[in-house]
Amino acid sequence: MLAYEELKGSTGRQVRFRPQRYDARQLFPSLAPRVRVRSNAYRLHDISLGGLAALSKQSHDDHLEVGETVSLSIQQSGLPIFESIARVCRSENTVFGSKVAFNFVDRFIEFDKLLTRNTQAQIAARSPLFVSETSQLVPSEYRAFCADVLKLLRSYRAVLESNLSVAVGLKHGLDQGEAFETCEPRLLQQWRSLWRIGNDLTHAMVNEREVREATKEFTEMVLTPELRMGAIWDRSYAKPLGYPGDFEIMNQVYDWERLGNNAYEMLMHRVGLEVAECIRTRMEVVRTHISDVVHARGHDRPARITSLGSGPAREVGAFLASHTGSGHRAEFSLIDQEMDALQYAHESTYPYVLNSDGRVKVQGLNISFTDILRGTNGLAGLPPQDLVYSVGLLDYLTAHRAKALTRRLYDLLMPGGLLIIGNMNECSLSNFWPMEFIADWTLQYRSDADMMAWADGLNSAAAWTETERTGRVRLLFVRKP
Repeated sequence: MLAYEELKGSTGRQVRFRPQRYDARQLFPSLAPRVRVRSNAYRLHDISLGGLAALSKQSHDDHLEVGETVSLSIQQSGLPIFESIARVCRSENTVFGSKVAFNFVDRFIEFDKLLTRNTQAQIAARSPLFVSETSQLVPSEYRAFCADVLKLLRSYRAVLESNLSVAVGLKHGLDQGEAFETCEPRLLQQWRSLWRIGNDLTHAMVNEREVREATKEFTEMVLTPELRMGAIWDRSYAKPLGYPGDFEIMNQVYDWERLGNNAYEMLMHRVGLEVAECIRTRMEVVRTHISDVVHARGHDRPARITSLGSGPAREVGAFLASHTGSGHRAEFSLIDQEMDALQYAHESTYPYVLNSDGRVKVQGLNISFTDILRGTNGLAGLPPQDLVYSVGLLDYLTAHRAKALTRRLYDLLMPGGLLIIGNMNECSLSNFWPMEFIADWTLQYRSDADMMAWADGLNSAAAWTETERTGRVRLLFVRKP
């Protein structure tokens, strides 16, 4: 027990008391409410007694100015659960969208009432008599499609659960691994067919914001909870680090393991891996080019290679593991805004660095992507590079910002150097429907012409695009003269 004179207060900026802020994912684990301001829909990020922060992945025509007062509504399943006049107190743009903070003007949050109303709204939305204004925007054809998807998934769930029940009744176990292997090929075939239909139905909504938002909300209520029984869907939707596509999701794809407590959970995870397979195959393309560059340049001096948005940098670890003792020299600069990702990359590559007799160096640079886009931090200190690549970042950027970043990365190259930019590809089996509508993971999907436009004006020796094995990621290659 401490005496009164031993009790310590806060120091620095922590001296000023702030009411506790609650993460929206903890308060609303099954379905996060939307924050509606004017005609715009935001995703609730966190909330306190007197205000909230919300995220938007879209650029809005009616931009909110700091200091202005607006009508704000927190809605669950299309029903309001809290309404207030609010003042915009902060607004910032990040790679993953805009974040806006509001202070309530005439009301405050009573959390017990908010949670009760949230529950009531979710129950009301399941009533056959409930028809909200937003739900009427969801096309009937899409509703029927979601019913077909849910029926397919639950048919597998029912078979597995009934057979497990019989096995338990007979005091025997059900081999979950064998059950998974029996279901896997058939389910994946059926899933790919539905996936293609989902893309066809939702591409028509791209330019209809209200229809798209209503359809996303419907999907997150009907399909997302079922698929979140798979580990990769659950993390992709929950975004525990606050942004989509964190390094742990990348690791799940690279490891390709059966995750789950039973065969059905393993199947849901496997369906998610099928969607995310292009993450692994694009990494394999980059690893091949790393090998080519190191073997071509890493003799008398180190081959210099930079990765922007490196995540766990599994391609670097894989390259080093397969080229131990080759005698070539290489220096890798891994740039990421997530410190845990850089820690993982450091730990996985350190054994190879240690055993390389100084021929291999790996440095991590913890720099905000937003700062890099603004040109205020990070890249200026790097020497000219033989290879620069960024295969998971430009998907989040507008065409204008992507082109500006492409030029900035191209300027890092030494003569003869190669730039590789990856972006989700426009195709019939793109990741658009499953990622955007089920996982609430917004990306920009681009064509050959879209990406080639980024190379305009670079005076390159050569520029071209290719797709990786699945065809769902397009890679832009730009060679400096």
